[in-house]
Amino acid sequence: YQRRVRGSPLLSKMASSSSGPDMKFTIETLDSHAKRYAEKAGSLSGKMSQDEAVKMLVEHDLAVYGDGRFPIEDYLRAICRTPTITFADYLQAVSMAMGDPIDAGVRENFLKLDKDRSGALDCAELGELLDECTSVSQKREQVKELLECMDVDNDGKVNYAEIVKAICF
Repeated sequence: YQRRVRGSPLLSKMASSSSGPDMKFTIETLDSHAKRYAEKAGSLSGKMSQDEAVKMLVEHDLAVYGDGRFPIEDYLRAICRTPTITFADYLQAVSMAMGDPIDAGVRENFLKLDKDRSGALDCAELGELLDECTSVSQKREQVKELLECMDVDNDGKVNYAEIVKAICF
């Protein structure tokens, strides 16, 4: 699973580089924070207030970033232009506070592809990655392959946690 997805030229469009296997930000960390976020926001597609996100980060000793000199609250305000945040924003803040940030291109490209702002990429949105395909059937096959590889919860969509797992782990 991991090798097949990680080596995919399609996913390389989402990240200019990945941090590799020595990441301090582990798959267990990702799963743990995804679960906590979903409990608070109702789902990974839900949004929460910046204040609630900061409270969650503080509860997990992740209140600062940049060698402990900058409050994570300032970082969230800088990347979010609204008082609510998405799971992609929250996860980026977690990785920053851990001193092992996820490539910002992953978040930015995910948000660009998520045209309906649902917090997950459906078949049509995944298809945007496949513009170079010459035929509709080829594109459909590749979208199906991406879904089979990345859609861990089998809901027919790829959420941000699944994208990060595919690219970074």
